[in-house]
Amino acid sequence: MRYNGILPVLAFLALIPFAARAEGPAEDVPTGPPLSLAAQIDLETALQWTLQSNPNLVTARQNLSVSAEAVAVAQHFPTSLNPSVSITYTPWVFERQANGDIQTLDRAVSVTWAQPIELGHRQAFRERAAQALYCQTRWNVLQLELSALVQTYRFHQTALYRREKLAIAHDLNTFSTHLVETLRRQAEANQATAADVVLAEVENQATVEQLETARQDYVSVLADLRQQMGIPSVAASAEPTGSFRVPEDRMRGNGETLVQLAQEGRPEVQMAAATAASSRAALSLARADRFPITSIGPVYERNESGAVFYGLALSSPIPLLNTGSSMVGQREAEYHRDCVAWEQARQQVATQVLAVLVKWNQAQQAAERTHARFEPIRTQTDRMQRLYDVGQTDLLKLLQVRRRFIEARNVELDTIWQTIQAYADLLTATGGTPLLSASPK
Repeated sequence: MRYNGILPVLAFLALIPFAARAEGPAEDVPTGPPLSLAAQIDLETALQWTLQSNPNLVTARQNLSVSAEAVAVAQHFPTSLNPSVSITYTPWVFERQANGDIQTLDRAVSVTWAQPIELGHRQAFRERAAQALYCQTRWNVLQLELSALVQTYRFHQTALYRREKLAIAHDLNTFSTHLVETLRRQAEANQATAADVVLAEVENQATVEQLETARQDYVSVLADLRQQMGIPSVAASAEPTGSFRVPEDRMRGNGETLVQLAQEGRPEVQMAAATAASSRAALSLARADRFPITSIGPVYERNESGAVFYGLALSSPIPLLNTGSSMVGQREAEYHRDCVAWEQARQQVATQVLAVLVKWNQAQQAAERTHARFEPIRTQTDRMQRLYDVGQTDLLKLLQVRRRFIEARNVELDTIWQTIQAYADLLTATGGTPLLSASPK
């Protein structure tokens, strides 16, 4: 199947639970909603626009046409195999006679047509090398696309993570500001002490600083996401939408199955295989080059006496000073090196998949445990707020419980974010292969 730029994004839309699958013709990269309506960017749109407009991807795809032209060039005979013609024309031929006179003889003509002939199937090996290079280029582009999509996924989810952090800081600041105002009114009515007011004001100032820090963190990751998509018209306005939660596990199968799928579909492995195929073609070509290129063709000659000659001319280099064996040895070493690199790439992928799969499973379990611990804290915080509202507890205890609630919520968000990062690592390790219905060949 020919290379198709929509495959990576379709894989990601299927793998990532909070995005719908893209529908549309396979020949076109999906473009998302109109740019004029793009202030709110969901994950699906961010992935599509990255695939469509990321400058690095747009530039890398230009190599496909270059490699395709290289294949077309390899399918034609090289210019060195064009026939050659040699013409010698001598219109002035003189001969000195015995008496010293100079006699003018007839003109002499010599024409030789030479056609170089290759032996050893060089043309087939050149085509194989060009096709291997083209395959390598396509896999390289796919690798860049998958890497860009994973990076966009990380940036988008990190932006949602920072958005939740900002929301917590904002809610905490709102609560603290409201508490200060309430205590000031109570102090005026002699229902609260000045110490309570001072404590609340200090806490409120701390929440203002936390809010500003959270806002700056959110702005920073927004800049990363906007740059990753590569669309100038939304570079100053795009903001992520969607829920921030633990990804649903769409990677079905055990570790052995995922390893096999990754080894068959990871661009790095396929690029190494294409490199080995190119080296093998180069080795075969080097062996064929040990046979000299022979030129053969008809010869016509007419000498000055009027005699005409017809025949064949054959010329061939004699491999005495350089038999080509050293080049064959070099190509054999390169082929062995690339085969080892291919096998090591497979082993590296297997190791990475198994290690990341354990990380992902442990991150899921940690997220479940953290969420289970958080719910009772939420319930007790609401209960403490009700007790404070009816005057059955003091401000210090309320602030302590509220602080523990914020800490627990931050821990839960951190755990979810770590789980998302582990899932992104799993996407990278498998290359999205479970969902790719086809791959470049």
